Amino acid sequence: MKTDSSAYDTFAWVYNRHWGTQFTPRAVAVLDEVILPALSSDAAILDLCCGTGQLAAILSDRGYRVTGIDGSEEMLKYARDNAPETGFIHADACEFSLPETFDLVTSFFDSLNHVMTLEELERVFRNVRSCLKPGGLFLFDLNLEAGYLDHWKGYNGIVEDDHVCVFPLEYDAQNRLARFDAVIFRLIEGCWYRSEVHLTQRAYTVDEVRAALERAGMAVTCLFAYDAAAGRQELSADSGRAFFLCRKA
Repeated sequence: MKTDSSAYDTFAWVYNRHWGTQFTPRAVAVLDEVILPALSSDAAILDLCCGTGQLAAILSDRGYRVTGIDGSEEMLKYARDNAPETGFIHADACEFSLPETFDLVTSFFDSLNHVMTLEELERVFRNVRSCLKPGGLFLFDLNLEAGYLDHWKGYNGIVEDDHVCVFPLEYDAQNRLARFDAVIFRLIEGCWYRSEVHLTQRAYTVDEVRAALERAGMAVTCLFAYDAAAGRQELSADSGRAFFLCRKA
């Protein structure tokens, strides 16, 4: 099922201002600790669901050959400004196919929680495998149910002079679905404009994801949690986010 990109298009401006800049340093820290020291200095990296391109910009500035894929053309408009040396492709994660192969594929910021079924998630994994070099690596993160139960509740907001974003978070444990429903106000040329963003995420178990990876021909080499202060940690029942490091089998 092709993802409807319209909600992500609407979200792109606020995402570029806040989410992309706030979460990218965390992704860089994980990469620096776990994988980048083992890559060649000019390795080919694919950033899947690259959003507005802040991570791609940092990796490109370090000399890596970076390609970004995202299903939202509006996100990619910002990405091309943020990372002008990076090549960006408008494609759905469930459907993409590339002629080039990569040493590493990344997908951060719980992007793959937006894939709604295990069948589609396995399709994403197969697409990733097809564009990896022999022995190539795939590093991605997912929100886990513990994280949704702890953090996806109540109202949150951003208030600045030229924009306001209010986003209640809700988790339906019975159906393992998380809802992000944002109302955005932007001041443009003296007038306030209102828009809404409605996004859904699905909680997968570690076992479900591991099995889907194996069916797709990917071997999990490391499974971990990450703390900004303590670094890589063992995954536990209380972990809100899991990082999967996989190798093309």
